[in-house]
This record gives sequence, C-alpha cells and structure tokens, in this order.
Amino acid sequence: MNAQIEGQLSLQERELLTSTIRDMPVKPRIVVEVGTWLGGGSTLHILRALHENGEGHLWGVEACKDVYEKMITNISAAIPEAAARFTPLFGLSDEVLPGWLDGLPAGSEIDLAFLDGGDNPLEQIHEFELLAPRIKTGGVLMGHDARMRKGKWLCPYVALLDNWKSQIFDYSHEGLFHAVKTGAQPSETSRRAAARKLRGMRLEPVELLGSILPGKANETIMRVMPKSLRKMLFKGRR
Repeated sequence: MNAQIEGQLSLQERELLTSTIRDMPVKPRIVVEVGTWLGGGSTLHILRALHENGEGHLWGVEACKDVYEKMITNISAAIPEAAARFTPLFGLSDEVLPGWLDGLPAGSEIDLAFLDGGDNPLEQIHEFELLAPRIKTGGVLMGHDARMRKGKWLCPYVALLDNWKSQIFDYSHEGLFHAVKTGAQPSETSRRAAARKLRGMRLEPVELLGSILPGKANETIMRVMPKSLRKMLFKGRR
C-alpha cells in the first residue's frame, strides 16, 4: 500500500528527512509540515520516523480540499499505527499557522518544520517568519524545491541570517533546503542584510510584472507564452 501513494522527494531526499528526525539529539516532539500533497512523500516519511522514535506529533497543512481528503485516506491506510501522531489541518498556511501556533501549550517549541506549499516564493518567506520565532535553538527547517521558484527567496534569505546554518542538498533537480537554528535571534546586521536581499529579489522584473498586472492579464500572458519559457519563469529551472 505504501508504494501506491503518490509523493514527491527523491529517495535520497526522503532518507535525509528521515535521518534528520531520527538523529536529532533530542527526539522531536512537535513537527509541522506545509503542503502534504497526497501524503506519500514527506508526510509518510515524517510519520514513519516519529513512529520509530516512539515520540512526536506531526501537524500537516494542505490548502487543496480534494487533495486534503485523499491525503487523509492515504495516510490512514498506509500507516494506521501512527494515526494518533498525525493531525491534518485544512487551509492556507497564512490563515492556519497563526491559530495553530496560538493553540500550542505555553512555552512549547517546534522541533522541525518542513515547507513544501505553493509556488509563490513569498509564501515560504511568510511561513518562515511565522514559524522561526517558535522553532527551538537546535531545531531544523527544511524546504523542498529549493532550486525552483518556490524556494528561490527563502534559501538566500535564511542564509544571510546568522542564527541559522543552512545548505541545499542537490539530490534532485528540485533541491532540498536544510537549516539548523543556532541561536535564538539573528544579529541586527544580518537581519538588515537579509531584508535588503529580499527587497532586491522582490524587485526582479518577472516578480514586479506579476504583482502589477491584473490577474486576467497574467493569465492571458501565460496562455500565449511558450511552455518552456512559462515553466522557467513560474517554476524555476527548465
């Protein structure tokens, strides 16, 4: 049954995710994921690792209702022994995460966050800004599609914050981002440098065009644009 569930991440990426959870000095208790898709990739492997650890809980955020319902069915069938360790959350991350964070016990911290939601790079920035203050020192942030449009802002942004140690694993065409929080807060110098970098990335021509033009105009442009160029601009690599 496990092999029949569709999921992303290459074999090496799945192994890195699993080993990260297994090898943390303190077994992770609070894990959150944005973008579960059908459940056969990161969701399933996070749950397997938590189950093997004998500790921890995963909250998975999914914004597509049809996918969300299929994912719940898939996970329930694939790993019923870990059902008690999983709470699915339906909705957009910027709407779901604040309420989820408010509902955590006072003083609790996130051990690991995995970001793999929509293709808009600003989404991962917003998710990081919401979650980072609650990720514990020594905690881990990971993100899929690090080489694609989805992760093209988060990776250089976090790399400039001096309370994070980050790298990209090129185990696949998409790339897997991995960062460890090394201090409670970044220095003001590094915070300003990251903010400048983000402002510059947001001023790139394709991003400005997308933010200025009405939605219908964007749709028209994408329809007449060659598929290869559309894929490069809106997804990342060719």
